[in-house]
Amino acid sequence: MRFWIRTAAMAAVMVSLIGSFAHAETLRGDQLLIMLTDDSSSGMQANVNRYRAMGYVQGLLDAYTVFSTRDPSLNVFCMPDQGVSTAQARILIVKWLREHPKRLHEQARLLVFHALAEAFPCRDASAGQKPGPSEKVVIPRQN
Repeated sequence: MRFWIRTAAMAAVMVSLIGSFAHAETLRGDQLLIMLTDDSSSGMQANVNRYRAMGYVQGLLDAYTVFSTRDPSLNVFCMPDQGVSTAQARILIVKWLREHPKRLHEQARLLVFHALAEAFPCRDASAGQKPGPSEKVVIPRQN
């Protein structure tokens, strides 16, 4: 009996993960905002939504780190050397999304980058500022 319960639970988790991966391709800003701030669902569902949303954000940051370290000209934002906690990234993204409601129909991935670029701009070497250590992209540390 335990075997079937575990199997059913694993199947449910796999279906949820597959659904979230398919969902991530077309996620809009309004959907991400709801997932990040979900207080209307049951406690368990609200937590699942927040974790899915933060997994989405973390995946974007991981991909950004890979590409921007290979080609620094792709830097859109520059995290502080000590990184940013997942909680802080969530707060910054939610704040930006709430301040730009007219853009919530756009792709979430672009809006996340806009939020982080506004929060963590790179120094402009062409304006006479020397590039410094704050121009490294650091993956946010986990809480």
